[in-house]
Amino acid sequence: MALNDVKDLVIRYDGHPRYVVNKIVEDDEIEVIVQKLEMILFTSENDVIGDNVGIGLEYYLWQTRVSVSTLDSKVRSQIIAYIPELDQLGYSLSIDIFEGTYRDIMYLNFVIRGYNIDFIFE
Repeated sequence: MALNDVKDLVIRYDGHPRYVVNKIVEDDEIEVIVQKLEMILFTSENDVIGDNVGIGLEYYLWQTRVSVSTLDSKVRSQIIAYIPELDQLGYSLSIDIFEGTYRDIMYLNFVIRGYNIDFIFE
């Protein structure tokens, strides 16, 4: 698949930090991948009937014995299954967990073609 031919519907909503009024189709390959990352990271496991899309990272913020390597493995397996074009582009992923007052704070950093994309769960 030629990555420069990637298009997707915009799934962002009013209030989303990357929302653009009246934009219906996303045709930037990095932005399409970011939308896909948002889907797998913010969708809870078993929310999509008949498919295993989603990690449910919110759930893990309440856990006391989950390792960064376990979370890294979950994220990478979702990428392999649902964003195979990301391997073609090349990326790096780092995950950090910081102890919070009520629950932990999770910080994911993706670097895709020199673009830093951060996801924070708190």
